Amino acid sequence: MWQSPQVYYYDLGLKQYTDGDLPHAVQSFDRSLAAFKASARNRTWLERFVYPKPDRELAALADFQKGKVLIRAQQGQPAVDALEESLMLNAGNGYGDDVSKADAVRMHEEALAVKYDLELLFKNNPSLAQQQGKGKGKGQGKGDKQVPGTEPGKQPGKGNRDDI
Repeated sequence: MWQSPQVYYYDLGLKQYTDGDLPHAVQSFDRSLAAFKASARNRTWLERFVYPKPDRELAALADFQKGKVLIRAQQGQPAVDALEESLMLNAGNGYGDDVSKADAVRMHEEALAVKYDLELLFKNNPSLAQQQGKGKGKGQGKGDKQVPGTEPGKQPGKGNRDDI
């Protein structure tokens, strides 16, 4: 009876996360990711023939869950790294003919959830956004000149009051 270590550690990490054991949950998600990376590289032809290929979607979910655990543990920068790694594994588009339409929609929605959590993390911790180079930094404009589109102008102009 064979069981994928990637799936085993992912399930274990979810259980530990729901039980509130955050440090062990992070370790389990890391082990799931390590199993994904190891099985993607070091498979013999017999293993590729007999066993299923490593699951990229599950690896993206493991990084997403790891990011959620780190957010809950108030570790901002490692959480950002985990969420960005999740988006690298599943960007939410460009699946091609390898997956069905339903799978592509599901994976797109998973990527949107990761993006939402990442944006929420940046919104709640502006210092993380500035460290990543995402978000408003000081001195975006040159001198007193306004960068177009950043703030409303001081001059009155034509406009439709219903545009807003």
